[in-house]
Amino acid sequence: MVIISCTSETRLLNKIPINSVEVQVLDQNDNPISGAQVEASNGRQSSTDADGKANIRFGSVGVYTVTVLADNRMPNNFIVTMPTDRGETITARLTDSIKFTGISLGSANLYPLLFNYMFSSYGYGLELSNYEEGQWTSWKIVVDDEEESMHISKAFLKELDNNQQWWRMTLKNTDEEQNDYTAEVLFSEDRSSIVRYREKIGDNEVQEKPVSEGWYTSPTKLTEESREGAVTKENIEVNTAKGTFTADLLTFGVAPETDLKIWQAKSETIPGAVLKYETSNTSDNEEIIYKSEIIDFGNNATTKLDSY
Repeated sequence: MVIISCTSETRLLNKIPINSVEVQVLDQNDNPISGAQVEASNGRQSSTDADGKANIRFGSVGVYTVTVLADNRMPNNFIVTMPTDRGETITARLTDSIKFTGISLGSANLYPLLFNYMFSSYGYGLELSNYEEGQWTSWKIVVDDEEESMHISKAFLKELDNNQQWWRMTLKNTDEEQNDYTAEVLFSEDRSSIVRYREKIGDNEVQEKPVSEGWYTSPTKLTEESREGAVTKENIEVNTAKGTFTADLLTFGVAPETDLKIWQAKSETIPGAVLKYETSNTSDNEEIIYKSEIIDFGNNATTKLDSY
């Protein structure tokens, strides 16, 4: 028999609070998802049990991005702050995968698609400079191969007197049998939350969608020092459907064996300053997980849904 004494140092360590959160992973019908991968930006990983729950620990105070992944489902990203969120249970809902070549599913599935691909990647913001009122960009997004692609546009429509902002997102179909999707969203003053959401599918009437607290998680903003440190190539030519531009290449390691590359335009005329971005698996000959390229941009965007 081995006797372990409880020293004064051990008693002191036991008094130190453990910074951790419990993540509850559910599907769109509130059923628990077991076996989902929960990854934090500090490198900690866990998977959900039969009740859809997992625990993630954090060794220090700070702000962390948590990514939840499961087979055949859209990912979910959210931010936790330690020690503010210590001991909290955070619900992450994962919707089914979407057929990118057409809209055949409801807006509950389109919601994570639009925001994940247009505003963030692995929880980090993709805008390296500000959009001005009326500015818009259109993108071709490719997942796995050229056969799985979609066209998405986003536009900064208007800033209200209280500093809230209206933005528009459009999913354009290449399949004539499918309907286009348009959403106009009102962000809070600092774009940390969504307060209104309006949508229109094809020729159907505009609908005001219910928006609850915590419905949206804003992406983490990169520091200027982080951007500068990520520059791996400078002043390179980038060919896009809109033309050829000069850009810097930024490379981030966002997860083990996963890189995020962003081509930042030198031209001040391009809203957001991003020409291309892609995520690749570095352990498999730089296999592209998904990529996006700007195909058009302008400065004449206005509301299409009479939102203001």
